[in-house]
Amino acid sequence: MIPTLTAVDKHQTEPDNPPLTIDKLVEQRFSALSPKLREAARFVIDRPEEIAMNSMRTAAVRASVHPSTMLRLARELGFDSYEPFRDEFRTWLANRGAVSWAGRAETLRGQRTDSHKEHLIEKIVDQEVFNLRNTFEPRTISKIVEARTLFGEARNVYVLGLRSLFPVAFYLNYVCRMFNDKTVLMMGVGGTFADELRTVDERDVMIVFSYRPYARDTLKAVKFARSCGTRIVAVTDSKVSPIATCADVAIPVLNTTPSLFPSIGPAFLVAQALVSLLVAESGEDTMAKIARSERQLTEFGVYVSDNE
Repeated sequence: MIPTLTAVDKHQTEPDNPPLTIDKLVEQRFSALSPKLREAARFVIDRPEEIAMNSMRTAAVRASVHPSTMLRLARELGFDSYEPFRDEFRTWLANRGAVSWAGRAETLRGQRTDSHKEHLIEKIVDQEVFNLRNTFEPRTISKIVEARTLFGEARNVYVLGLRSLFPVAFYLNYVCRMFNDKTVLMMGVGGTFADELRTVDERDVMIVFSYRPYARDTLKAVKFARSCGTRIVAVTDSKVSPIATCADVAIPVLNTTPSLFPSIGPAFLVAQALVSLLVAESGEDTMAKIARSERQLTEFGVYVSDNE
């Protein structure tokens, strides 16, 4: 059997073609396939986006074959199950969108006419719904639960998200600080980025939000923390990203979008889910801290009251 393939390492992918290795495998084996497998194989090559964006059952319906046929094709091509087969197409789809920001901007400018405006917004919304629905599969949810367990065991939880992902890191830290004083938001104010990791060790956890192109300081911080024995939770765009490969718990999220920057929606939802789990599984001490935080904010008059 051919081993499970990793698109980033072994596929020579082109923006408008399906994963090349799978393409060649289908060509090589096509004549030996049964008629039904040939039908499925044609669909895979002609409609790679459908494989990336749909479940096995949905892809089978659209290919006019039985779901078991799709599974048999995946195994025929060397995959243990359908999921890693589909992951190859997801990686290809994500990589296909990895063009320059200027290129993305030009594409958006090409859709500025009145007839395209509604269509563009619909595409963005549809893609976001797809990202969310397909990110939060059972195996991803189990990873989030695993990350929550690490949070509970940690002395400190360092929260890192640079550049466009800083809002996600800020949100996670902001909400956690309502009831938990062990989160540390890494900001590097005044050039102190390295200083913030001075006391990190094996008792700590670092949660990292990072997409391609991966910020150099993010990777440096992860490698340093890892060398100190710190456990790493990575929320990233690929299971083979340099952040994921350093992680104890890797939570891959889909971030494809027609917009200028990759979507941060799924990463935000991971942060929300983690906070919710922390609160749901907390004790009376957490409830007391939340109440104290509310009183303190009220005393400062942070929010406008209903009577004003």
